[in-house]
Amino acid sequence: MFQIKNFARSCLRPLALCAALLCAAPTIAQAEANPRYASFVMDADTGQVLHQSNADKSLHPASLVKMMTLSMAFDELAAGRLSLRDRITVSKHAASMVPSKLNIPAGGTISVEDAIYALVTKSANDIAVAMGEKIGGTESQFAAMMTRKAREIGMTRTTFKNASGLHNQQQVSSARDMAKLARYIIKNYPQYYTYFSTKEFSYKGNSYHNHNRLMSSYKGMDGMKTGFIGPSGFNLVASAVRNDRRLIGVVFGGRTAASRNAHMASLLDKAFGPDSNPVLVASAKSSVLPKPGRKPDSITQLAALHNNTDPASGEADPRWAQSRTFSNLIGEGDADPSLSRRFEQAMEKAPAGVQIASLSPAAAIPVEQRPWAIQIGAFESRARTDAALRDTISRLPDHLATASPFIAPLKTGQGWLFRARLGGYSKEQAMAACKVLKDCLPVAPQAF
Repeated sequence: MFQIKNFARSCLRPLALCAALLCAAPTIAQAEANPRYASFVMDADTGQVLHQSNADKSLHPASLVKMMTLSMAFDELAAGRLSLRDRITVSKHAASMVPSKLNIPAGGTISVEDAIYALVTKSANDIAVAMGEKIGGTESQFAAMMTRKAREIGMTRTTFKNASGLHNQQQVSSARDMAKLARYIIKNYPQYYTYFSTKEFSYKGNSYHNHNRLMSSYKGMDGMKTGFIGPSGFNLVASAVRNDRRLIGVVFGGRTAASRNAHMASLLDKAFGPDSNPVLVASAKSSVLPKPGRKPDSITQLAALHNNTDPASGEADPRWAQSRTFSNLIGEGDADPSLSRRFEQAMEKAPAGVQIASLSPAAAIPVEQRPWAIQIGAFESRARTDAALRDTISRLPDHLATASPFIAPLKTGQGWLFRARLGGYSKEQAMAACKVLKDCLPVAPQAF
């Protein structure tokens, strides 16, 4: 039902885009007739919603639940309360789970790292429950912890009842919420996200292949998770990167694994197309912001950013990307070429006077903030980032200098990029601050 016309891939780019659009319309219409169907596509860096259909509909997530089970494990690993070498004991309750499972007998153990591999490849229900019991004491207590975590990261329509995703009528989520969870993992745990790209896992002489077969055929896809139970249909959360742009796609309710995969490929192809790049805005709606960095130890002069946009066309002068302003905002000597090209394209797409940036949380702490922030630069060293924040605050009038400084790190192909930001502004305050500074980018909230 969701199949894409194969010939479209071999056409010239403009014809391929037209064919994809023509084919996608009836496909999505047919999908929406399915009461279990929902889909959602977003830019992982900016939070920009690129596609949504039934995005907030309450549906059964099936094994997508294991993404939260893994996220909770990543929380424990990051906090030092768990290590990859720790052993997890399989209880009688865990061993009693129905397949898919590793069939470790009650009393047997498995390392935390092998358990992670078992969840992302085999989608083992017994290991998911054992992991939940390791962290939460009992599976029901762990499910309550999962639901609380969901609320913390903005998953307002999700309730977890178990660690595995086995059917429970009260266990529900939405396509939008699952995209939020995927983005949380990608942004907060890049060092653990790579587990989702595992295609095969060997354990005690047996090899288990990842259920996400689309990962082997779709260019740029490097994770995340499949799910299936009868009441849910075939579900998939996937993430892919092309030209240094990462997207997150969610499909609920596929009739078959093949049709679900084809539909996901169609949605991502369309979203990666040049006509799908609207004004970039960053999601700051979540009630978390990164921890402030250490005290600055030097001062950095930031170049001015203005007069780079043609007011008639609404497009930036492409020469701006070669200027010192661009290297300051993106990161001098640090950003890889593909990252620079992506930022250049983003700025060229932005309407006149609207220059906006992405928000990637670092280690987060709960705060109550107004949703707007400003970005004053991006640098290859923390010292320069801290110095830029200090210098900027000193240049602001008192009523704008009370914002909270924070650093949003970004992993690039050549290392880390540190983006200097001030948060806690209203829209009017953010615009006023940039008017004073002339060398900053307002970071707008994305309602997703």
